Amino acid sequence: MEKQILVPTNFSKHAWNALVFGLKLYKSIPCNFILLNVYDEGRGISDRIPGIKNEEDVDAKETSKNGLERMLQGLSFRKENQNHKFETLSLEGDLEDVVQEIVNTRSIDLVLLGVEGANVNIHSSYKSKLSKLADSLQNCAMLFIPEDFELTEQSVNEIVFPTTLRFPFQEKELVPLKDLASNSASPIRILYIDSGSKGLSEEQQNLQQDLKELFSAIKNTFHRLTKTTASTGIHLFIESRQSTMLALYKRKKGFFSKLFLQSKSDDIEFDPAVPVLLLKELD
Repeated sequence: MEKQILVPTNFSKHAWNALVFGLKLYKSIPCNFILLNVYDEGRGISDRIPGIKNEEDVDAKETSKNGLERMLQGLSFRKENQNHKFETLSLEGDLEDVVQEIVNTRSIDLVLLGVEGANVNIHSSYKSKLSKLADSLQNCAMLFIPEDFELTEQSVNEIVFPTTLRFPFQEKELVPLKDLASNSASPIRILYIDSGSKGLSEEQQNLQQDLKELFSAIKNTFHRLTKTTASTGIHLFIESRQSTMLALYKRKKGFFSKLFLQSKSDDIEFDPAVPVLLLKELD
């Protein structure tokens, strides 16, 4: 079945890099890449006089359409997959609202986003458009790509997947992670942060077995860290193993939500320097 990949872009280098990452990641899979640019016409005199547009309004709309056309021209030279299709959407509004509306009305499998700089700074203390989108978007997985990260056969060695083993997963919630592991030929490292060093309860052991069965078609291993917090444990695990991808599951309430709510004064800020797949709880 054809994958539907939504790629918001502001025509920057990091946005283009994320798109190229997606083309390579899904090089053997039929995909429809939806290139989205969201612009804001709500400035100038149109703020004060309804129905009146100034030159800046027209420029914003034209700039958006022209930028998407240039992207299509650039894509015409790429040959990753002849079964890749591309469409463009130039829409006025707020990024969070527009992306959520597209997710609600179309069968989007993944939202692919480029991040400026070397780190994926998506927790709320950064108050950026991407951190707000990461927190607000519902019912769709998101993949954040650092600006200079390039997907090659040597660049991906494993995907770290932390879990508290407190709640069961729906199989469909893990499809983006299994796709990512399969397409990049990467094993999944299931990471349990045992802050209290209590070991696994019987219920957690059952959930661990269920999770391994869900990943049965993909190479996976289980790892346990004790006497550490979630953010510190994940950071140290990735650093010590030089892991190259991270997958997080974010429930609407609880789970690793504190990773996205911590303040910049924390000892270790949660700003991974690897691509981050953010899985969302599905309705």
